[in-house]
Formats: sequence, C-alpha cells, structure tokens
Amino acid sequence: MLPAGEWEPVGEGESDTDVFRRADGTAYAKVAPRHGIDELRAERDRVNWLATTGIPGARLLDWIESDDGVCLVTSAVPGVAAADLPPAQRQGALSALGAAFRALHELPGCPFTRPLTEVVDQAADVVRRGAVNPDFLNDEWRKERPETLLERVRTEQPYAEKAADLVVCHGDACLPNVFLDPETLEVTGFIDLGRLGLADRYADLALIKAQLFDEWDTSVDEFLRGYGLEEPDQRRLDFYLLLDPLTWG
Repeated sequence: MLPAGEWEPVGEGESDTDVFRRADGTAYAKVAPRHGIDELRAERDRVNWLATTGIPGARLLDWIESDDGVCLVTSAVPGVAAADLPPAQRQGALSALGAAFRALHELPGCPFTRPLTEVVDQAADVVRRGAVNPDFLNDEWRKERPETLLERVRTEQPYAEKAADLVVCHGDACLPNVFLDPETLEVTGFIDLGRLGLADRYADLALIKAQLFDEWDTSVDEFLRGYGLEEPDQRRLDFYLLLDPLTWG
C-alpha cells in the first residue's frame, strides 16, 4: 500500500493502523485494512480542510485505495513535537501553545462536527466491549470499574451539554500532536486530525491542560493566559478529562 520510496515503521495508530515515515523525513503514511477506511478518510478530509484555513498543519500528499486497504500520506510538519521539547524551553512555549489553540478554536465555517452524544455513545461501546485501556486512566480511575466511570460521565453529561461552547476542536489535543519551532517556540502545526470538528472548547482544554501538568510538570497559568481564559470551568474540565480515555478502545 505504500507509495514508491523507502519507508520505515514508526508506530501504530488506532484501529490497526500502521504508521511509516519516509526515509528522507518529508512525509508520513498511515496504512489500514479495509475496515479502517472510514477513519482514514475522515482524517484525509480534515487535513484538506485545515490546509485552507491558515492554521499550520500537515498537507495531503497522496491517497491510495485498493481491495487490500487504504493509505493516507501527509507531509511532515517542521519543528519538534511539543512532547519532545527540552525541559528548559517548556515554560517559554506555554503562551504560544495557548494562542495556537485559541486560533484553532476561532476558525469559522468548519464542516465537521463531533456531537457530545456521539462521543458518549462511543465511550459506552468501548466500555461494553471491555476495551478501555487502563494506561489511559489515572491511578484513582483504575480502582473503579469502567462502567462506574461511564455512569459518572452520563451523570455530568446534561451539564456539559447545557454549558457547551462549540468551536473547532482538535479532538486529540495532546503534546505529541502539536509541533513547535525549537528556536522561536512558535507552533508550526497540528497533526493527527481524525477527530477534528465542532465540539465544546473544553474537550481540547481538558486534555492539553492535563498533559502540560503531567508531562511537562508545569503550571498551566501561562497557557491559559495565552489562550485568553483566566478562570476555566473546572466542572467541564473534569468531565472531558474523564470522558476522553473511555473513547479509545
């Protein structure tokens, strides 16, 4: 399924997707069997749309379908993943990260949606299949049954729906999916856009806030100032932080 050239495996994605990097580092390819075509097609369409907005990110280079599967090829984004930024530079990048997510969230005209009811239904399916990955849960949540965690989500869902402020969300707002210039610390692009769509801004804010605290071991105050949000809604942060790990089985 891979295009001509030399490719090296770099990991696995969701739904049996294999990820490859071109030997010259200029492109990445995701390869999936036929049952993964809808997921990769969704990412393809979102990559194409984001490229029209001025927000930096990967560009579509190739799309290959056959009876055996599908391959999505996108350009590499310059810079380094925020997850790999050296500790000495992290504090200086917080404001730029906040501003970049704010710019993404302010985009108009997004044709994609990610309704909360569908996300909760997705979580319910993962829980029903016993597919919740304990590595995505914190120590406290691991002590509880996934069904109990899902019930907590359902209890808070009416509040989250009432308070929702719909914007263009990345959908998987974690540090490996944001790239920065290691010199200027400006954001150079977003990757892994398969879940991008209109959703409550807190779906992104909860994830990136938790990542900054857990992975960078830093206060998120500067990030929130860069984003323009001084007093976040802790109840919505807690809701989306619990919901997300239940959706990845």
